[in-house]
Amino acid sequence: MKKRLCLILTLIAVLASSAALACDHKFGPWKTKTSATCTRQEHQFRYCQKCDHWEQRRTAKLPHTPGEMTVTREATCTQTGRQETICQVCNNKVIYTINKLEHSYGEMQVTKEPTCTATGTGTYTCAGCGGTKRETLDKLGHDWGEMQVIKEPTCEKNGSGEKTCQRCDKVTTEQIDRIEHPWGEWTVTREPQGKRKGVRVSTCTMCAREHEEYFYWEGTLYEDMEACEEVIRMQEKLADLGIYKGNIRSGQFGSLTTDAVARFQKSVQLKETGVADPATLEALDIAWEKKTGKKAADTLNQEEMENADQAQEIAE
Repeated sequence: MKKRLCLILTLIAVLASSAALACDHKFGPWKTKTSATCTRQEHQFRYCQKCDHWEQRRTAKLPHTPGEMTVTREATCTQTGRQETICQVCNNKVIYTINKLEHSYGEMQVTKEPTCTATGTGTYTCAGCGGTKRETLDKLGHDWGEMQVIKEPTCEKNGSGEKTCQRCDKVTTEQIDRIEHPWGEWTVTREPQGKRKGVRVSTCTMCAREHEEYFYWEGTLYEDMEACEEVIRMQEKLADLGIYKGNIRSGQFGSLTTDAVARFQKSVQLKETGVADPATLEALDIAWEKKTGKKAADTLNQEEMENADQAQEIAE
């Protein structure tokens, strides 16, 4: 009879378990069976609303409610401290840990001086425990003195010099870049002719190397040169003579200016080069003064004064 009863109960448990596994549980709210205290966890249950399956869980204990604290071991910089109290709820003794103190390091003492090429070491000592910590001191680096020239540079070859460290007496050699050629006076080998530039040669006073360049006479204005005030003044004079009708604001010497200069040169029986050499500019001043009744030098001085006044206004 007992065996039959056990078999029936087992069968019922198996069937219940199978039904629970097949159920997509829909649980109700958690219900507290035993409330939490500072010595006991809270015990909760919830049940499936479709079958007899149930779950349980235990939550954390409540924190103790400490009374007056008593320090039983002071904290230091090498070990934690401890303090005790009696919980006002459960009357049990509760022990708390006090964190270690920070080390009280004094000033650093140099135990190994750094050098130009090697690091040094400094040591700090804790006033509380006597413990030490080390710190690496950076290399000093060389303290180079003034360079002493060993080999003078020339315009063809680099020179060399030496520097000595004022701490460790190490010597380093450095290159001294070669100097620029000290060119002498120009010698004209071909004078400028119309649009064709002249040729002049200068000789280096150190190595006798020759340097050749093409040139116009100083003060010459020519096509595609860098824009400047001198071009503007020349264009204004040509415009006053009715020869130039182009842009005067930019200071650019373009093809229109070249044609205008050539027409002026033809009008005063100069070679029609389109290059405003000193002779052309002198003739232009004479023609312009005759046409306007003004003096070119006075106009130039007036422009310089106006430019100076504008600069002063901007500065103020």
